[in-house]
Amino acid sequence: MQNELNHPYEDEIALLQEEIQELTRQYKEVQTEAAFLSSANFKQALQSYHGIHIPDQERMKDTACLMAQIEDCKNELQFLNNLSGLEFTKYLKKTEHKSDNQAIYKHRLVGQCQSLLFQLEFQTLESKSRDNASQSVIDLNIIMECREQSDLSKFVSRVEERRNLLLFFRSLSSFAEWCECRKNTFAKFKEKYPLAVGLPAGASAEYMTLRNPQNPGCELLILWRIHIDDEGSVIPILDLLPKIPEQAVALDKSGVVEGAASGFRNLLRVFGIHGSIERLIQSFCCLSDTDASV
Repeated sequence: MQNELNHPYEDEIALLQEEIQELTRQYKEVQTEAAFLSSANFKQALQSYHGIHIPDQERMKDTACLMAQIEDCKNELQFLNNLSGLEFTKYLKKTEHKSDNQAIYKHRLVGQCQSLLFQLEFQTLESKSRDNASQSVIDLNIIMECREQSDLSKFVSRVEERRNLLLFFRSLSSFAEWCECRKNTFAKFKEKYPLAVGLPAGASAEYMTLRNPQNPGCELLILWRIHIDDEGSVIPILDLLPKIPEQAVALDKSGVVEGAASGFRNLLRVFGIHGSIERLIQSFCCLSDTDASV
């Protein structure tokens, strides 16, 4: 009976023992390196190289140069973060297995790209031989809040299957830029035409609505999806969905409502996203720049 009670804890105890052994091994390695770095021979080698003594003044000058280089590296890293939109806030690495020829490491990386937060947990296998060395991702798990972004959710699943970190970061950066572009565009038109433009789910959603103040029952929905294909290319896709009462559709003998979607796509080819939405608002809502909110 006592053995049955203790059985659930045996696995946990075994894991703790393995972790203690790993930490002990790492501690011994650090102690060995520290002993080497603090040895008299090593200090003497730093102070005198080929019989040349390094004065304290020159040593201080070299330290200042090194600090300046570190500061330059920090500035370059910040520049790259701003350029790509990627920012890493936390990184952990743990040795899972290590031998003479192979090593398996477990990584945990936390960061954000624009407004998108992500957490990556992955394992890498490093193999060494006489001729070459290789490194590969053998397991990948991506944690993101993308329930409202169906295209992003599908993309994340594909990346996990392929275990392709480069594809993930490259496409995520472009996807985040388009999300910011869509958000800013929706917010801009909402501010400019507050009576005509509606954002029921907020500026970060995939759609916005257009209402004609003179015809409250008529509404247009601009759907702006951000699609990621199998190769990781990010493509904005815009559609126009009319929400017109059936009575009004029946009176539309010229087929304006039926051809609204194709007409909007033609506008996109000629005027681009901003220009097309602007013209659509002005024509459908009977507004002009002079009617816009200041």
